[in-house]
Amino acid sequence: MSQRVEAGAAEPGLLLRVFPAMAYLEYRRMFYAAGLSSVSLWAMIVASGWLGYELTGNPSGTGIVTFAAIFPWVLAPFAGALADRFDRARIVIVCRYGAALCALGLAFLAFSGQLTIWNLVIITLISGIIRSGEMPALQALLPNTVKLNALLSAVTMASMMQFGSKVIGPVAGPVLQAFGAEWVFVGAALFLMLSILQMSRMTTRSTGGIAGHAGGLLRDTVGHIRDGLRYLGRTPSVRLMIIMVSLHCMFTMAFDFSLLPAYADLILGGGQSEYGYLLMALGSGALISSVGLSMLPIGAIRGRVFIVAGIVSGLSLVWVGLVDSLLMALIGSVIAGASQAMFMVLTSAMIQAVLPDAVRGRVMSLYMMFAGGIMAVMILVNGLAADYISIRLLLVGPGFVFAVIMIAALVLPGIRSVIRNGELVEEGRRMAREVARQAAATASAALRPVVLAARPAPQRSVIEERLGSGGD
Repeated sequence: MSQRVEAGAAEPGLLLRVFPAMAYLEYRRMFYAAGLSSVSLWAMIVASGWLGYELTGNPSGTGIVTFAAIFPWVLAPFAGALADRFDRARIVIVCRYGAALCALGLAFLAFSGQLTIWNLVIITLISGIIRSGEMPALQALLPNTVKLNALLSAVTMASMMQFGSKVIGPVAGPVLQAFGAEWVFVGAALFLMLSILQMSRMTTRSTGGIAGHAGGLLRDTVGHIRDGLRYLGRTPSVRLMIIMVSLHCMFTMAFDFSLLPAYADLILGGGQSEYGYLLMALGSGALISSVGLSMLPIGAIRGRVFIVAGIVSGLSLVWVGLVDSLLMALIGSVIAGASQAMFMVLTSAMIQAVLPDAVRGRVMSLYMMFAGGIMAVMILVNGLAADYISIRLLLVGPGFVFAVIMIAALVLPGIRSVIRNGELVEEGRRMAREVARQAAATASAALRPVVLAARPAPQRSVIEERLGSGGD
């Protein structure tokens, strides 16, 4: 099961008051490793996305390559079952070794001049499958590195690093223009190796509630995925949050991956550098909002921020779709990045706060499967549609639709509960009752032998005594 670490020796100060999760040594190690890995991921996205567009001359090239990278998220439930069976930190390390090999493979093809759209797609697909194996393990490991009162800070900072790495990763744009894709891929592999070095220093041992035997792994995994689906079936509050996240990824975040290269070229009249600047603007907004969220007090205000962030996330795409200048596009991208990060961080934190550790990997993998799978399909649709439909329409339409969805969701009891309480109250109360019931059952089972041993032996009646003596 999970071994929770204690706070490290860091002296209390302003940093720890703002980011309490950083007081935990194991969390810091995981945080730095995640940052290095995220920079590598975004560098790969920048290089692969632009190469897909450049090699084909059409937005559909970006859509196909990015679809190959993200669609493997549908395999996340299988990875989630593994994350609840085996050591989570080791799973992450093995997957990052595989991703580094993929980056080096792309670098070799680029150096040798043999890189084509189809071997780019195939290696990107393999890398996506590998990374889909890492994500549920990393998500499930995170809560085991801090105490519960620092969980929101931990989730927020992990998301801050993930989104904020968009600020550093897109530096690959100018590097791509100056030195070529091969050096971007080499740099991505180097960052992954540094990430592995940090992860290997962790001592927290974290697994879920599945016995670690190897027999019938596929059969057992399918059964455990069903367990995760049953959990969602009986927890409507968590289910609602996953639906909202899936819709958000479908209508807003797909823009980040599928349309930016063509938008930078056809709408702004730019190239690789402008593409990198737009990604950096998205990352800057995400970083700023994540820092702000880490200082947000626990309470109902989180629910109100959740609703506002969702509405603004949709409307910001309308802004980006209507403007013509790079400056206005950058401002809109900062707003889009900030609102997207707020929405994703808050939903993830609310879900993580109520999940039992025994099923955390399976449920969070379903979260990623629905969100990532739907987003991947939308990325492909956007890329193919952009060959025939105005990019402006593909930005304005989905953005407006999601803003309307968020406003309409205000009538749902589950959303109103989140606004009032800033958390998944219904699920929290159900969990508390279940924990109390299990604790009572465990205590009763433990005390039963003691009670039986202390009970006096029953005395024989006079008739039994006489019958016994007569029989002798």
